[in-house]
Amino acid sequence: MIEAGLCFCGLDAATDEAAIRALAKALLSAGKVTASFESAVLGRETRFPTGLPLPGGAIAIPHADPEHVKSPALAIATLAAPVRFREMGNPASQLDVALVVMPALTAKDQAAAGLARILDLLKEEALRAELRAAADAVAIFDALKRRWELP
Repeated sequence: MIEAGLCFCGLDAATDEAAIRALAKALLSAGKVTASFESAVLGRETRFPTGLPLPGGAIAIPHADPEHVKSPALAIATLAAPVRFREMGNPASQLDVALVVMPALTAKDQAAAGLARILDLLKEEALRAELRAAADAVAIFDALKRRWELP
C-alpha cells in the first residue's frame, strides 16, 4: 500500500485543488485508481472537507469512494507552501495545510479499517513532524513504511 513512487516532498501546489489533482494523477499513473477518481475526490472534498487541525500543523486527507479504486494505495505530499483546506466538521473554517495524505481504498480495505489505521498513524505527532521535516520523497517513504509495518 505504501510505495516510494507515491511520496512527494515539497510539492508545488498553489491551491487545495492543485494538490488534490497532483496526487490523484499520481495514483492514476500508478494504476491504482480509475480515471473518475480525481473528479470524485474533488467532488467529495466540496461536500465533506478533510482538513484536520492537529498539533504542529493541520493535515488534509482527501479521498474518494471505493468504486473509484482499483487497488489500495496511499499518496502523500509535503507541500512547498501551505494551502487552504476547509476543516472537517467545520467547513466555514479554513486551515493552512502543508501535509496532504490521499488514501485510495477498496471497499474491502475500508471495511478492514484501512482508513482508521492511516488516521491512527497520522495522529502520532512525531511521525507528522518527521514527514514535514523530510528532505526528500525517500525519507517520507521510509518514515511511513517503518511505522506501517509495525504490528
